Amino acid sequence: MCLPLAAAAVAAPRALLRLLNRGLAAAMSTAGPLKSVDYEVFGRVQGVCFRMYTEDEARKIGVVGWVKNTSKGTVTGQVQGPEDKVNSMLECSGL
Repeated sequence: MCLPLAAAAVAAPRALLRLLNRGLAAAMSTAGPLKSVDYEVFGRVQGVCFRMYTEDEARKIGVVGWVKNTSKGTVTGQVQGPEDKVNSMLECSGL
């Protein structure tokens, strides 16, 4: 079950998403097109476990990237991987 991405937050300044303990090369090993998406989440997104939620969903789906809090009270990040998996992450998270 996917929760809206805005339903979570980051405590660390910038955390790499380690997927399946294999990193970027494993997530990117595909014959299909790759996709990278930068995002910013607005609203009450800091202090609600965003990083943990994002890491967990990314691990399940099989994408990599990073997330961080901003001084504006938003959360920014990047998701990378096979196009279909990045699209699934975006769909799941409501971005």
